[in-house]
Amino acid sequence: MAGVVLTPEDRAFFLAMLRRHGNSAVHRRMNALLLLDDGWTAERVAEALFIDAETVRAHRRLYAAEGRAGVERLAYVGHAPVLGEAQAAEVSAELSGRVYLTAKAVCGFVAARFGLAYTPHAMARLLGRLGFVWKRPKVVPAKADAAAQRAFRDDTLLPLMAQAEADPASPLLFVDATHPAYDAHPASGWVRRGARAVLPSNHGRVNVTLNGALSWPAREVITREATKITGAEMVAFFAQIEARYPLARTITLIADNATYNRAAVVREWLARPDCRVRVVYLPPYAPNLNLIERLWWFFKKKALWNTHYPSLADFRAAVRGFFDNLAQWKPELASLLTNRFHLIGTKPTQVSTA
Repeated sequence: MAGVVLTPEDRAFFLAMLRRHGNSAVHRRMNALLLLDDGWTAERVAEALFIDAETVRAHRRLYAAEGRAGVERLAYVGHAPVLGEAQAAEVSAELSGRVYLTAKAVCGFVAARFGLAYTPHAMARLLGRLGFVWKRPKVVPAKADAAAQRAFRDDTLLPLMAQAEADPASPLLFVDATHPAYDAHPASGWVRRGARAVLPSNHGRVNVTLNGALSWPAREVITREATKITGAEMVAFFAQIEARYPLARTITLIADNATYNRAAVVREWLARPDCRVRVVYLPPYAPNLNLIERLWWFFKKKALWNTHYPSLADFRAAVRGFFDNLAQWKPELASLLTNRFHLIGTKPTQVSTA
């Protein structure tokens, strides 16, 4: 009895489309019309499809009025946003200058500023549409000077790196110390939902202190364990680096402004007539321009985060093992240790606990 409602062409089209559509409103309309076309009553179709008979008749009227195109078109229109365009722009500006800890806190700002009520869930969705995500702010030195960093990067650092690439007799190394603590270093990771991951911590304040130098462009690493970083320790480390490059005319070291890097004993050692080492000091509060800082971060990520070492000896072995086996990380380090430097020191975004 097919042909009661549909044209043969539309029937064939709907049958084909049913094999492609998922369980959608369009799918259900086509199904209802095909059953009506087979001679079923609206009540029988409604019972089979678990809808009411009036909805089935509405589908038939829609097809009769607008044909196949009407059946395929969904005319759902969402609610108009509560915030107007100008108000949404003001919310964006507020969040660009202040980090709110919760969506509920943003609801409070919107209520106070515009007298409009949002639930935290609705606000979270709105913030997503405005381009905001929930994440932790990055801690940077408050006194960092972006202009000074830019001048140092462009006028000093990048030319030194280019010179080291072109002239093997003029090696360049980034120098800094790290002090990993023998304790728990928790970091985010995948944990079964409902379960709690536990990372044992160690009591006490024991550190392993490492002096380090990272060469450019070879990315070779020199380390020296020390009891404490002092001026005398820096002299010993600089001498170790100098001995590493017996054929170099000049060895340039990039270092920060720590007191031990500028100690009198260091200045005296550098002033020797036959000294081949020279130190170029970073601008104040500019760890982002010291390439070895990225190596320290990578080391902690691979060797310390979410890992418990039962004894201090195990901890020291893990630290030493990382630097003794750097070759296994060569591809990752090559992409991490590059001559691209970001600048810090722009106006900080405040954090609101409201």
